Amino acid sequence: MSEAGHKFLAKLGKKRLRPGGKRATDWLIAEGGFSKEKRILEVACNRGTTAIELAQRFGCKITAVDMDAQALEVAKKSAGTAGVAHLISFERANAMKLPSSRC
Repeated sequence: MSEAGHKFLAKLGKKRLRPGGKRATDWLIAEGGFSKEKRILEVACNRGTTAIELAQRFGCKITAVDMDAQALEVAKKSAGTAGVAHLISFERANAMKLPSSRC
């Protein structure tokens, strides 16, 4: 899906912009073995919905990357509102060119 498509769906209130939506995300979270000791990399985090949920539920540290600067600003504000900004580092990055220091 294009960046314009993501922005359009986000304006309609869609929060899970990935194949499988919330159902698939819930399954991944249930099967992921997440804990406070884990470090997570979320690629294409968009507005940070999943990263925020993981931080709230498990207290794990997360690096969340996306190419959309506006979506990352929304994500940072949402993480602050949710009280988990100290657990999540939102960074603008291309998932195909991540330096190993970000993982």
